[in-house]
Amino acid sequence: MARWRKTLLCVDDNQGCLNIHKTILEDLGYTVLTASSGREGLKVFAFNAIDAVLLDYQMPDMNGEMVAAGLRKINPGVPILLFSGYESLPKSTLRLVDEFIPKGNSAEFLLLAIQQLLTRGEKRKPVRDVTRSRVGKERLAQP
Repeated sequence: MARWRKTLLCVDDNQGCLNIHKTILEDLGYTVLTASSGREGLKVFAFNAIDAVLLDYQMPDMNGEMVAAGLRKINPGVPILLFSGYESLPKSTLRLVDEFIPKGNSAEFLLLAIQQLLTRGEKRKPVRDVTRSRVGKERLAQP
């Protein structure tokens, strides 16, 4: 459980994904606000203190790049985790976000990415490197 309540904003047009993320993250002690479109996400972000944003790339009204650009105009320092069903995204999109993970990863992987995203002031390792080293240590610890 988080030691202090961080507020996360999840923006995704898939209601099922929003519900899953909200449930998992609230169980871990986060406050989670949700938005089912880019425009709604920008409104929620503008009127709330948000510690980090989880943002889907492919949405019908605005894609993740457009939303990330809007978020940066409101608060340039907010950490943004972008996720997508696509394996790769345009460089212009990736420049606007702090982390990118493809959809379909485990909940543990997502949680690790969020923890890294919230770690400000510390030098972060790439998400995949941390996951690999952690998995390796767990394998070594097993009898």
